[in-house]
Amino acid sequence: MKKPILFVAFIFTLASAFAQKTNLTIDNKASSIKWEAKKVIGGHVGTINTKNGTVQTEKAKIVGGEFTIDMHSMLCTDAPKLTDHLKNEDFFNVPQYGTAKFVITKVDNSKATPVVTGNLTIKDKTKAISFPIKIVSATSNALEAEATGIKINRLDFDIKYRSASFFSDLGNRAIEDEFTLDVKIKASK
Repeated sequence: MKKPILFVAFIFTLASAFAQKTNLTIDNKASSIKWEAKKVIGGHVGTINTKNGTVQTEKAKIVGGEFTIDMHSMLCTDAPKLTDHLKNEDFFNVPQYGTAKFVITKVDNSKATPVVTGNLTIKDKTKAISFPIKIVSATSNALEAEATGIKINRLDFDIKYRSASFFSDLGNRAIEDEFTLDVKIKASK
């Protein structure tokens, strides 16, 4: 009678070990965030860095996590002189709000391309966003994932500068309300 009980206990322990969540640390140097903002005529592109973060996985699937974005690292790569303007009160007010944050609240892993939902906080304002994420590679010790074309409405974060939604006389100087992010994350134990 002891052997079947021991066997069941062994199987339960083994199954529990495989179902445990693994915390992976984001590699800030190997990860990247690219942004693109458009105007009526033209637009700009740039980069911004993660400061720290973790991704939780279970059976090589993302199930949670969070990361902090270093707003001081923001660059406008096609017009470097614009970087200082993006960091002032007209846009992100980096001296007052030096970091932004994304916290995963849910991941729908039922589809071939998982959908991540989480809370994005910029300038102390939080908005839930969802986007598909491609798992490039995943093991029990490492993860590489990317998401492209994540749409962010800057008005949700009180960034109204040259928004045609608030100012009707801008003409071709208007800046679109949405900007996009392309995110690549590498994380490991």
